[in-house]
Amino acid sequence: MASFDLVVLDLDGTILDRSMILDPALVAAVRKAVGRGCAVTLATGRMPAATRRYWEELGIRAPVILYNGALVREPTTGRNLSVTGLPPGLPWTLYEIYANAPVHPLFYRDDALYCLEPTHAVLTYCREMGVEAERIPEPESFLETGSFIKCLFIGHPADLSTLRAELTPATGSAARLVLSRTDYLELLPSGVSKGEALKVVARHLGIPPARTIAVGDQENDLEMIQGAGVGIAMPNSPAAVQAGAHRVAPLPEAGGLLALLADLCPEYFG
Repeated sequence: MASFDLVVLDLDGTILDRSMILDPALVAAVRKAVGRGCAVTLATGRMPAATRRYWEELGIRAPVILYNGALVREPTTGRNLSVTGLPPGLPWTLYEIYANAPVHPLFYRDDALYCLEPTHAVLTYCREMGVEAERIPEPESFLETGSFIKCLFIGHPADLSTLRAELTPATGSAARLVLSRTDYLELLPSGVSKGEALKVVARHLGIPPARTIAVGDQENDLEMIQGAGVGIAMPNSPAAVQAGAHRVAPLPEAGGLLALLADLCPEYFG
C-alpha cells in the first residue's frame, strides 16, 4: 500500500507556466498514477471554465478545488461538495476603494466572469484563461446584489500592496485577501482557503490528511501546503512559502516535481 493516496496540484506557476500548456511528461505521469489508483486533483484560483481542459487532459476524477477553495466540485458529475460565497453586497461596499486604484477588477458570479472595463490587463487574463468577461453596465445595481464567490484585482505588486492595506480594515472579518500571483490580489470569503478545501476532498475520499501531498508556489497555496501530510513548494516560490513547506521540489535539471513525486510515491509515480 502506498504511503500517500491523494496528490493535490496547484495549476499556475506549479504545473503550468505562461505557455498555458501542460508538460506531456507530467500528463503521462498523472494519468499513470490515476490508473494505478492514486487520487490526483487540482487546486486553483481559476473558475471551472478555465480549469476543465486541464482536468480532462490529466484524466482527473477526484473532486477539484476551484476559486482558491471557495468551490469543491466533482469533475465527472458537476456536483458541488462545498461552495462558499462573499457576503452579499461586499463588492459594492468596497467599490470606492478599488475603483479609484490603478488596478483591474474582475468579479466571479454563477460560474461567469465580469469586469468594469475590458482593459488590456483584463483581455490578457481572459485570453490566458480561455474565458470571456462580460462588462458590467451599472456597477451599483450589479455589485450590490447577487452571490459573488470572489473578486480578483490585477495590478503592479506595489499597487496591490497599497490596495491590500486599504481594503483590509474595510473588509474586516467579512472576507480575506490573498495573493495568488505577484500581480493578482484576491478577495475571498472568510475562512476559505485551499487548505480547508483539501480537508473536504480528503474527507470525501476517505483519505487521512497524513496520506496527502499538496504542491503549490504562492501565498494562496500556503494553508494547503501546511495542511498536507507532505507539503511541497516549487523552487520559484517566495521564501515564506518555501519556509512553510516540508519539501521544495527539485529544479527542472534535477528532475523537477516528477522526480520528487516518484520518490514519495513510487507505487504510483515510479
